[in-house]
Amino acid sequence: MQKTGIDTGGTYYESSKMFHGSLQNIMGTRFDILIIDQNKLKSQEIWNDMVFELQRLDRIFNRFDSTSETSKINREAILEPVHVSLEMWTILKSCREYNIRTLGLFDITLDDFSKVLLDEREHTVIFLKKEMSLDFGGYAKGYALAKIKDLIHQAGVKHCFVNFGNSSILGVGHHPYGDAWKVSIENPYNPDEALDEISLRDEALSVSGNTPAYTGHIVRPASGETVKERKVVSITSKEPLEAEILSTAFMVATREEKKCLSGNFEIKNIIEYSL
Repeated sequence: MQKTGIDTGGTYYESSKMFHGSLQNIMGTRFDILIIDQNKLKSQEIWNDMVFELQRLDRIFNRFDSTSETSKINREAILEPVHVSLEMWTILKSCREYNIRTLGLFDITLDDFSKVLLDEREHTVIFLKKEMSLDFGGYAKGYALAKIKDLIHQAGVKHCFVNFGNSSILGVGHHPYGDAWKVSIENPYNPDEALDEISLRDEALSVSGNTPAYTGHIVRPASGETVKERKVVSITSKEPLEAEILSTAFMVATREEKKCLSGNFEIKNIIEYSL
């Protein structure tokens, strides 16, 4: 796919030197970014690169797209070893590591990651259990946000704000009229109520939880038990991917497991809101 000369839209506000880019439907949600203190041409170039990268990642992770690499694995790995790209190989090894570090609470199979056999020499993957599949829902946005963070730094951007579906946030530098980027966490059961306000400066925030219309989507691996409690978990970390993984893991963790998770990762802030 060529990215030279693509028109990805976006709006530049000359008076404030601010660029707003927005994708309404990417990786299953909406993506917005504010880029501060760059000229119009540079802002547009940065945004074009981000759109290209997000579309590329969507083609890898989208399990509902029959042409994606994830779909190919899900379709064929129960039958025979599937050769994967170098990037997917790195992703799968990362997921295995995080599965171990989270005591099995992060699991892209939502079942038993030990039944996914990774052949180090051949770079193949095969499922050792029937009716198994990969779901990167608790990983992909964090991975994408880490890629976006790299693009931001490579471009020399000092101040910007990324909102990925109101649940995965990145604040680089600070707001033009403040010392950080401030994010309100909304009560999903009472939209008029803000549960908290989180300040981000070169940090990522991930929020997981249930809503009146969307409950039971977070599953404890192995047992298959769904979380039905009215609660929200927010994680603040320097690492977007780890924030994403941990916000889901803490939703299903027991009290003792939460203590272990806190010791296994560098987390700035963990807040659980019982609603």
